[in-house]
Amino acid sequence: MSIIRSAIRSSFCLRQLDPEISRSSLPFLQEWRKCLSTATEQPPPASPLPPPPGGSPGEDRFYGKFSGFSKHALKTDIMNILEGCSVIPDDLKFNYPRGGNLTPAAVFVQFPSLSAYDKALRNIAKKGKLYRLERAARGQWDPIVPYEGKVVALHGLPVNAITEDIDRFLSGCLYYPGSIQFLTVQGLGTSKRVALVRFTSQTQAMNAYITKNRNFLLNQRITLQVLQ
Repeated sequence: MSIIRSAIRSSFCLRQLDPEISRSSLPFLQEWRKCLSTATEQPPPASPLPPPPGGSPGEDRFYGKFSGFSKHALKTDIMNILEGCSVIPDDLKFNYPRGGNLTPAAVFVQFPSLSAYDKALRNIAKKGKLYRLERAARGQWDPIVPYEGKVVALHGLPVNAITEDIDRFLSGCLYYPGSIQFLTVQGLGTSKRVALVRFTSQTQAMNAYITKNRNFLLNQRITLQVLQ
């Protein structure tokens, strides 16, 4: 009986503490419980039910390599070409070659089905021009880390431009000051200095492109490019 009374008393004390927990502490407690559960619980036994149809995620996807678009093409431009193909912006990854001139070599597209891929081929045949779509592998898609339309490249920088010059040039724009990165890219027979800047959102990156493109920095005209 003493054991039962102790258990009841302990349970009563725990219930009394619950109203004292502030709302701000709940996320912390939830994370703590999650970590504790991960560390202590044993994995559940295998389910006797058969796996759902369709296999593992991404198994039924089809991938394509799209090329022939302009250097300044945006995801919206590619989406217009692939209209009706059940493709969303997250299904597009622009591939920028390392050490290149930041001209995207291709856009890798993730299609939900083979019929969607075939529809894209028909769209491109109607559009004509220089567009091209060919099959690609998931191994080409997975390693690409997209810029998500939040990174802007500043082309045409003077060789003596420094971070403070970029800050003055982008005055009034919302970006991460610590994200400014200088690099050298290959042009037509020459190398050029470029700065990459990460903005707080796609909207802010486009705002910078609209308001700052072809403005002057240290008496040189600067061209902006939104990386996808």
